[in-house]
Parts: sequence; C-alpha cells; structure tokens
Amino acid sequence: MTNRMTAKTISEYGYIYFEEPKYLNDKFTHERITENEFNELLEYWNDTDNNQSILEYTGKKYFKATSYVGVIQSKTLSIEILPKIYKNPEDSEEVKKNYRNIFIQMLKPLIDINEVQINKANLSTTKNKNIYEIFIAMFIEYLDELIHKGLKSSYISKEDNHYFLKGRLKFNQHIKQNYIRKERFYVEFDEYMSDRVENRLLKSTIELLLKKTNDYENKRKLRQQLFIFNEVNISTNYDVDISKINLHRGMEYYEIPVRFAKVFLKHQSFTSLRGKDNVFALLFPMETVFEKYMEFVLNNSKDRLGIKNVYINGRSDEYLLYDGNCKMARLQPDYLLEMIEGKDIITDAKWKQIILKENESKGCDAVNISSGDVYQIFSYLHYYDARNTAYLFVPKTENFKENQTLTYGMSHTVMKAESKKIKIIPIDLENLIQNNKFVLDKDMFNEYK
Repeated sequence: MTNRMTAKTISEYGYIYFEEPKYLNDKFTHERITENEFNELLEYWNDTDNNQSILEYTGKKYFKATSYVGVIQSKTLSIEILPKIYKNPEDSEEVKKNYRNIFIQMLKPLIDINEVQINKANLSTTKNKNIYEIFIAMFIEYLDELIHKGLKSSYISKEDNHYFLKGRLKFNQHIKQNYIRKERFYVEFDEYMSDRVENRLLKSTIELLLKKTNDYENKRKLRQQLFIFNEVNISTNYDVDISKINLHRGMEYYEIPVRFAKVFLKHQSFTSLRGKDNVFALLFPMETVFEKYMEFVLNNSKDRLGIKNVYINGRSDEYLLYDGNCKMARLQPDYLLEMIEGKDIITDAKWKQIILKENESKGCDAVNISSGDVYQIFSYLHYYDARNTAYLFVPKTENFKENQTLTYGMSHTVMKAESKKIKIIPIDLENLIQNNKFVLDKDMFNEYK
C-alpha cells in the first residue's frame, strides 16, 4: 500500500505550517500540514545549509518560503512554490495552471532549451499537474521525439566465453576458464549495441521518475518508454557516464532529453538542493529566471527596437575605480543595449512587485524602489555615454500596470540640466507568453532619446 501524497501550493514568501503563527502576512499564501508532514519537511531543512536557503525556519511550527520556485517532494508531502504573482490558494486549478505555464515558459531560456518559442502542444496535456509533474511531462515529450527518430547504437567492447571464435582470443582467461571445456573460447569482441552511456542515463532517468511521479498519465508513458530501452543497462555511476557523453554529429536530437536527464539525476535545478533519498527538490531562483527571460525577450526584440548588441552585465572591461594599473568595482548593468542609431541604453531587470502607493504626508504617489537600485542605476547613467533615461523591467501586477517615470532630483545646476531618469516598465508576462509575442513594444525607447 502506497502512502497518499498531500499536495500544497503556496507562493514565494508564502507560509507552510503545522501550528498557525501569530503573525501571517496576508500578502502571501499560507497552507496547513499535519505534524508528521511538518517533521518530514523539517528533516529536509536540517539536511544541508543549502536547503535552509529556500525555507526560513525560526524554531516555531512553520516555514516561510523564500525566492525559489518549484517543488519540494517528500514521501508523503508535495509543496509547490509558484511565482509571487500567484496570490490566492482558493484560486481554481485553471488559474494555478496558468501561473505554472507562465513559469515553465520563463524557465526555458534558463535551461537553454533551443526550441524556446512557445509550443502549445508542450503543455496541452499538463492538466492540473504541478511544476514537477510538468517537468516530467516535458522530458517524456522530448524523449518520445528521440524514440521516434531511433536510439543510437555504438560498438561496445565485450568479453564472453563463446562456443565459437569471435573477435580476439583472451589467452590467459581462456586457459583459466576453458582448461577442461575444450569446446569454448574466451574472447573479446566489439558488438553494435544501443547500450551506450547516453541511453543508460536516459533509462536511469525513466526508472527514477517512475518512482517519483504521482501522475497516472506520466507513469503510463514512462512505462511505455522503458520498454524501448529493454536492451540498455542502467547507469551505475552518473558522474562517470555524464563525463563520457558524446553528442557527435547526427545525435543533436539527444541534446534536450540528456539535459533533462542531468536535471533529474543530479538534482541540477541551479540550486544543488536535495535531501535524503525520500526527498526531491526541483527549485529555481526567480530573480535569475526573470533576468534570463528578459535577456531572451530583448534579443528577440533587436530588429523591432533597433538594437545592435545586447551586452549581459555590461561589456567585459568596464570598471568604476582605478588605482594605478588595478581596476576595481566592475560595472555590471543587467543589460547594456548598443543601439544601431543613437546612444547606448541602460536597462535592468528586477523580480520585484512594484507598488504605487499614495503618500499622504508628502501629497504624492510613491514607488517602493530600493535606494540601492537607485544608486546603482545612477552610477551607470553617469559612467556610460548613454541616454539619460535608464529602463527598469519588473513584472506587471494588479498594483502596477502602467509605466512610471522617476527623475533624479539634484541640486547642482550642471547635474540638474542632465535630467537623469528611471523609467519603470511593467512586463506583462501573461501577454508575452500566451500570445506568442516575445518582443517588446517597438516605441518603448522612442520617448527619451
């Protein structure tokens, strides 16, 4: 009899608890679990320091999620952490599915999947699966394509005691084993087989996921695929086999399934977060996911926006401080846009919920942008020969839907004339993804030249 899995969904910074804490921030989701489930989660949290970076625990009977999104799955508990744009645990499964799909599509550039454009078929069978099951479904789909094209074989060196001479006689072993059995030959030979390291890793992934998945459709498809790998052994050493991967010409279609295999087998979810054998975590830092996604969007918007080059973290040899020959404090704007016409443009991306809130004492609407971000962008605007307006990309939310331009206030006459500005651009992720758009508004940078 298998244990029934309890599934809970919260957002970044959401709470999971056995005893409800006295103070809960209603801005974020919260879910109750049983004491046994809580203890399973506590064991995972205690396992490594890395695990403690994705859950905050204060010794009370609750955990608070941080900025990682994905799934933590123990023997009896599955906790799905969605991006913080997800707010309400009472939302329908259709709404949750929408948030999952947005996250999965944002994630594709980060895991470097070449077919990064939206393919509705990829997610057509996900139904109400959580992020982990969606990842399994994606692996299954890419593996189906591989199987359709055919498993690659190679010549494998083997030794065996045959009734006929085949290949090269291993004289010493032949004498030892066949002193009495004169009709046999101990030989070494090459055999053309599908039992190569890439296939062993894929078969090992199938067997692992059969133990981890709780989705009937995923389990059914994995069993069908396992049959195709019947003549392939499982990997006995993932690290050794991964080091031997050779995706030579003609094996390009292995690239994505093998990349997924590494994620599952080696827990490579950009976090190295894992627990005991009965706990699995597939987690991604949302700040990195958003930055990588915006890099992808900007590169897809080059022609539309008149961009010649998108430099990630600035150009390679630009520093703010010098001491003789020593360079210090490298300038690293998220994206430095070299325009075909006109000056460079400074852009940054922050996975942050911007709120435009009325400040009654000052009689104005204030934006919750951090001082650190303001200072950092200010230094970029004054170092580079760039336009006077920097652009800050943030996720669009119910509280922040429209562009907001902020001007640096400076008392010095010369500086004042320059009118340095930050324009905050809310990115409509749902629109970009669902409408297969992937490009920014063509007039975005025309306002301030």
